[in-house]
Amino acid sequence: MARTKSSEQRRGDLLDAAERLVLADGVDTLKIDDVVVGAGVAKGTFYLHFASKDDLIAALRDRYVERFVAHQRQAADAKAGLARVEAWLLAGITAYLSDTRLHDVLFRHGSRTSHKPGPNLAVDALKRLLEDETTVPDPEATAIVLYHAMHGSADHILHVPEDRRRLLDEVARLCRALIGG
Repeated sequence: MARTKSSEQRRGDLLDAAERLVLADGVDTLKIDDVVVGAGVAKGTFYLHFASKDDLIAALRDRYVERFVAHQRQAADAKAGLARVEAWLLAGITAYLSDTRLHDVLFRHGSRTSHKPGPNLAVDALKRLLEDETTVPDPEATAIVLYHAMHGSADHILHVPEDRRRLLDEVARLCRALIGG
């Protein structure tokens, strides 16, 4: 049978299959054999793209964060200055709340063997936005504080949904207070 999909499409198929499986059964029970069956590829194709299950989980995490940041960038693109940063933060809360199951499966599963501390792509993207749109003295520290305010607020809203408006307003207020405006 002739190969009809590009390497990138095959990789995407593997990631899609793995995402469906981890959403259904969790990370710890994920099996490479099930991923290749779900993707409709041979097992060797898996190893062309990923060295191990841990490598696959890391790629799923990266894809999750890339989608998350893309959603934030899209919300922020129509704005400028402080309003752009505020839109980025509020969009992050919305994105997190719309996909908490996948987030929790990927970042809070029991074994966490494939989670290695490293750069936080979302914090890095916020830092770059702060560098472009503000004059804060320490964009990295400000990005870390705002990211954790965003993430913590989203976690709180999950448990106390009636606080949503109050927390969104407070994140926006914190953003204005830290950046000035």
